[in-house]
Amino acid sequence: MKIIKTIGRITLVLEKRYVGDDTLILLTGGEEHIGAVALGYYDDETNIANSSVISAPGHREEQIALDGARVISKETKKTTLFAAGIHLKNITLEEISDIEKTCTSMVNEYIKCIRDEIKLNSMNSKHTH
Repeated sequence: MKIIKTIGRITLVLEKRYVGDDTLILLTGGEEHIGAVALGYYDDETNIANSSVISAPGHREEQIALDGARVISKETKKTTLFAAGIHLKNITLEEISDIEKTCTSMVNEYIKCIRDEIKLNSMNSKHTH
């Protein structure tokens, strides 16, 4: 699955890959790199999703990765590794704000796709019984 959004001077790309039952998400834009990674995990006993993040010095993607990992793990009840790397030369504060909002929107769109997939699988299993 790939979600692509262009805002102003940058195109953001969210890509998903399954690693067994777990999920790997890569969110990049501009000059691709990995600026921050977060691991999200779901605790079945408490029904709480947590995440922790590591970021490269001088990078500011940690909140995007941290929130993305936690939200996706909460939805899937699985472990999620979320890597983010977004770089735009001479970025303005307004562009940073727009990028952060768009990243949140892309994660929400991904979650909607997961929910739609679950509904479809549920409907298909009902029709085969």
